[in-house]
Amino acid sequence: MSKSFFSGQGRAIDRRNFLRGGLALGGLIAAGGALSACGGPGGSDGSGSKASLLTIGTVIVDDTLNPMNEQYTTFQFNAFDTLVRQLRGDTEAAPRLAEEWSRTSDTVWKFKLRQGVTFHDGSPVTADDIVFSLTEVTAEQYAGALFLTGVKDVRKIDATTVRIETSAPDPLLLARLGQIFVVPEAHWKKVGEDGFNASPIGSGQFKINSFGVDRGIEFAAYDAFYGGKPQTSEIFLRYFTDAGALASALEAGEIDAAQNLSAESLKTLSGQDGLTVAADFSGNQNMFQLNTTKAPFDDIRVRQAAIKAINAPALMDALTYGAGVLEDGQVSAEGVFGNSKSITRPAYDLEGAKSLLKEAGAQGAEVEIFGMNLYKKLFEAVGAQLQEAGFKPKITSVEVPVWVQSFRNGSDAHIFYRGASYTGIFDADRMFNHVSSSKKPFVKDAKWDELLQAERTEMDTAKREKKLVECARYLNDQAYILYTYGAPTVGGYRKGVSGFDNGNGLMLLLDDVAKEV
Repeated sequence: MSKSFFSGQGRAIDRRNFLRGGLALGGLIAAGGALSACGGPGGSDGSGSKASLLTIGTVIVDDTLNPMNEQYTTFQFNAFDTLVRQLRGDTEAAPRLAEEWSRTSDTVWKFKLRQGVTFHDGSPVTADDIVFSLTEVTAEQYAGALFLTGVKDVRKIDATTVRIETSAPDPLLLARLGQIFVVPEAHWKKVGEDGFNASPIGSGQFKINSFGVDRGIEFAAYDAFYGGKPQTSEIFLRYFTDAGALASALEAGEIDAAQNLSAESLKTLSGQDGLTVAADFSGNQNMFQLNTTKAPFDDIRVRQAAIKAINAPALMDALTYGAGVLEDGQVSAEGVFGNSKSITRPAYDLEGAKSLLKEAGAQGAEVEIFGMNLYKKLFEAVGAQLQEAGFKPKITSVEVPVWVQSFRNGSDAHIFYRGASYTGIFDADRMFNHVSSSKKPFVKDAKWDELLQAERTEMDTAKREKKLVECARYLNDQAYILYTYGAPTVGGYRKGVSGFDNGNGLMLLLDDVAKEV
């Protein structure tokens, strides 16, 4: 059976799905609407063995259990499974539902499925389920469709083999497939999307016992999982409305661990007896882009002046207590494929910035910084530094829907907060995508387009890494990006907890989390 990705059917990607594509907000936007919930953690009566139950608090709230319409969430990676998995730091994809694969040409891949894998209802995971899940995502334009725009065809070859064809060579296909989660076709067709949200069935290491947007998700270990039993049999992912309440619950011992604490927690909780609090790179970048199609940033000297005027370490100290990751001449951070230690940004040089502005005759140049209200403090801090160098900044902060429309349709602002996320696919291409995107691109540069196309279709890993670095160096040389920092993710846990890894940003892997009893 073959299903085309170019049938023209399905709904357009809406604002909600666009945001779930990892642009700027990652998973921090939550909508309301309670779904099914039953009892408390450990069972419908709220009881449960203290020895087998572990509670993790989070401010990242899911409003659906449809794994095709979310991106990089905890419930996806623990209750559902993918053909392969490639996480941050992995140089190669790891087998999951596919135990092996091969590329028969630059655009055709074949995946041999693992045998004996079952969904949580006991039904087998089949090639038909794989094909259905991959095609349904695109047919309905769920959030995961953003990962499959280059896929041309998916088909079942036989009971154990699935063939995937891309429209062009895609060196990131395996990483993208690691974000597409498989559902049982029969159950989905029987109950529909709403019914699936009420009774989700996956094939991951945990089953979902209950869920409510006002309380969280109860996970229970799936004993028949092919990869072995998790360390903890019951995990309650408890939702909090704000980071302050989350921090208080961790401090009071109401929860065992906390995901996505505020940066302030590094100051208020660190050093307390029995608590460990640490920061890591979240995968989210504060990407500011300079509009090179209009004055004053059509002059490279003015762009260079703006870059020299930004004291990124000072911004990190003020806004993240020093926990951000410096964008040192490239938007990709260490740990992202394509990052190079050989590239550095011009040093902070206030007098040099003033001199360049004077040379360009742009002293007092009015520049508009445009972005969403969520990051107004950052915009104001950036604006203050630009003003000190001789610019005359104006801050325009808007609601998310307005920002989304400007992101898509283009903006006349001088500096646009694009924001972006590496979560899911830690590859520099994620950020390069934005440089000349939208209906009013800020960069119109044939050389850049050529460099971008070259890295996107290079299948040799070593050669592609060099091309990514070449792209980053070119952006730096042309001064197209205003460098600041990548946002941190802060997590904490109580004494006795082990295996809690907050380094994956918006998503937690629960297999190895445990606590002493």
